[in-house]
Amino acid sequence: MESSSAGIDYVRLLRRVVAHRWRIILAAFVLVAVPTIVWTFATAKNTYESSATLFLLPEGSEAPFIRDFLRSDAHALYYVMLRSRSLTQAVVEALPKESRDELSRQMGFRDYVLLAMNQIRRWRNEEVVVYSPTESAVRELQEARTSFGIGRDGTVTITAIAFSPRVAVDLANTYVEVLLSRSSAFSRQQARGTRELLEVFLSQARTGQGEAEDALRKAQAQGGARQVPDEARVELQRLTQLESALAEVQVSREIAQAQLAYLKSDRKSGRTPAIDLATQPLREKLAQLEAKVGALSDKYTEKHPLVLAARAEAQDVQEKLKTALQSGVPSPAGLPKPTDNAQFAKHAAGLEAEIFSLQAREDILQQRIGRVKKSMMALGPREWEYAGLVRSVETQMRLASILAEKLTTARMSEQAQIRGIQVIDLAALPRQPSAKQPLKMVLVGLLAGLGLGLGLATLREYASHVIETEPEMAAATGLAVLGSIPMAPRPSDGGDEVTPAVFVATQEAHSLPADACRAIRTAIACHSLDHPLRTLLVTSAAAHEGKTTVLLNLALAFAEAGRRVLIIDADLRRPSLHRALAIPNEGGLADMLEKGHTWPEGFRRVTSGLECLPAGIRAANPGSLLSSHHMAALLEQACERADIVLIDSPPLLAVADALPLAAQVDGVLLVARFGVTQRRSLVRAKMLLEKVGAHPIGVILNGLSARETRRHYAEYNRYVTDYKTSA
Repeated sequence: MESSSAGIDYVRLLRRVVAHRWRIILAAFVLVAVPTIVWTFATAKNTYESSATLFLLPEGSEAPFIRDFLRSDAHALYYVMLRSRSLTQAVVEALPKESRDELSRQMGFRDYVLLAMNQIRRWRNEEVVVYSPTESAVRELQEARTSFGIGRDGTVTITAIAFSPRVAVDLANTYVEVLLSRSSAFSRQQARGTRELLEVFLSQARTGQGEAEDALRKAQAQGGARQVPDEARVELQRLTQLESALAEVQVSREIAQAQLAYLKSDRKSGRTPAIDLATQPLREKLAQLEAKVGALSDKYTEKHPLVLAARAEAQDVQEKLKTALQSGVPSPAGLPKPTDNAQFAKHAAGLEAEIFSLQAREDILQQRIGRVKKSMMALGPREWEYAGLVRSVETQMRLASILAEKLTTARMSEQAQIRGIQVIDLAALPRQPSAKQPLKMVLVGLLAGLGLGLGLATLREYASHVIETEPEMAAATGLAVLGSIPMAPRPSDGGDEVTPAVFVATQEAHSLPADACRAIRTAIACHSLDHPLRTLLVTSAAAHEGKTTVLLNLALAFAEAGRRVLIIDADLRRPSLHRALAIPNEGGLADMLEKGHTWPEGFRRVTSGLECLPAGIRAANPGSLLSSHHMAALLEQACERADIVLIDSPPLLAVADALPLAAQVDGVLLVARFGVTQRRSLVRAKMLLEKVGAHPIGVILNGLSARETRRHYAEYNRYVTDYKTSA
């Protein structure tokens, strides 16, 4: 993955961090991890862990009334209670004195933010925040002493940690006792609230039934029973069914509103949830689907496939509305964790979605009732009044029967033992200290040391920002990248690291580094079509970046192309060309500049078309020699002897010897080494060249790693391999 000119390749950065800065990582890791481990095992107190196991019974195990009226999120409600602050405070109050005292004396939780803020308040002479013993015990229990595991199968594990075995057992078992008490009380309270609401509804239904029966008897006594025409009886029966369904939907909506009000700690039941504009499209679609179900029910039975499909689609939209409403449900007080808030929002959103669905169904039923009544306008006033009284009696009788049945179930559920939670195992005394806390501290120390080491190493590597890709070089210098040269293997028969390697014009004619140099030769030749380059200075920003190796192999590549090439070793401080070419270093460039004239025998013939002028004796003032007028005259004579003159020079940032020479040549080639040359060094080298009026024509990336070589030259390797195989 290549980085853009303006971005950072973080994969390369991480690889360089690990490869080049591993000493920093190791040092930081040791400095942090070792003291942490020693401190943990030297000072950490023994802690004991004890667990109790509960089981939340499946939803189908409750009584039918609970399934109908206590909703489907009973497990979520139990979980909310388990994590709530009120339950934790009740546990603290129910603990034995010894266990409660340990929570106050030996703290496992440190609120470092509060400690820092209190220190700041002391400096400002402000009042510090101090928690009461009970509050401290609650925070200790919530943050450091208990953990809860909720399994998908309904298994709940309550784990308590303490500094003595007995306290650990007390914490876990007290949680179980308080949870059982709270869950039973909560379920009974919900059942009692629903029972009271059903009693009100049943009383109203029976009162309405009595009034309807009295009115019917009075009408019969005054005028006798009225005969309804046969063609209207079917419509009257249908109207009675619709009104009964409407009454049942209204009761269900009232119960759902009461449950939602209870869940939100709002005792004012009957309040319709506020409309959220974000969910308005789903509400409108749900209302349209309910209308569609009503229209289909007018034509078909309830079991017809079209009716069932429409109801399924409405149910799907209702689930989507429930999901959309979850984000807009405000969290009540006493829910400290995000998970608790999510469970509460899910429960409340389900109720709100059901309320809206029931309201839409109620509106549709009223419209259907209105249409049926309109179709019966042909009845006379007395027949219509009598039919309405009969219909009212039947509706109230059916509603009272339904409510009486549900009320009986509600009373039984209120008095019955709650079966929603069952104890599997109580906590037992632990036999040995827990190893989790020391291991946790050790793991924290290891991760902190590794994180600190990686952070420091990354900062160090980012500050150096070495060059690894051609786009990085182009972005740093603004110059053309003439090519990349893979790292050449050192010869097996000798040679040292300071001697330039030769890989052009060797027995391996088609090696990858050699062909890379030939490609760079072509790029230079194309660059000099408009402005011929007779003299080229090859340099680098710093030492050991391979400038001499690049110069030597470029010279051989030009000689292969039939050009007359002269290479001049102008690195008078650390010459190395004579060693690579196995020629004597006497009577070279420094000698000619000292004497003020040249001699033909100083130009040593290397091979056909290639000559070399070695550096000569080590001069005391190499910078002065290279900037003298004798050097300019020597360059003129060199151009007469060769088609192209390649000059090796010292690194630009090490010494200033190359700067005067760079201003006298036709062009300058900058060499950077893969993974070594720093970006800022390359930028500074270009700035120095520009200051002296030099003409840099491009940059060359030297020493590509094996990874980069395989990636950049994959097609070359495949092509050459096929060529060698066929030959």
